[in-house]
Amino acid sequence: MPITSKQIVEFFILAAMGAALYSGVTLYHHWKYKQALQSPNQIRHCGKFIEQTKVVHERFGRSDRVEHIYTFSNELGVSFSFTGSRPVIKQLPRLTSLQPEQPICFQYTLTAQERNGRFFTLTKIE
Repeated sequence: MPITSKQIVEFFILAAMGAALYSGVTLYHHWKYKQALQSPNQIRHCGKFIEQTKVVHERFGRSDRVEHIYTFSNELGVSFSFTGSRPVIKQLPRLTSLQPEQPICFQYTLTAQERNGRFFTLTKIE
């Protein structure tokens, strides 16, 4: 069955729509992270890095998506978990090389949340 010019046009239209959607979502997440970085409502704690956890999200018919969760604790032992989204890793590349029990100060904002409000946004580590 030969491919018609109509099918080729439809394919390119769908490909362009998919690329536009992907670009829009990516730009939105980067914009939200930029807002978090500029937020005056930053909360800072010092403590230690606890662990990096990988959460695998199975997707039907496609490759699994791996989400990295970074957990810290403050001086009182209260735990805080943050996602390692692309904008966060780009801003804080050192995050991927932290060692368990490593002393660290971390900063986050309550005004921007990630993953449908489950995690606050990590904005700085020292």
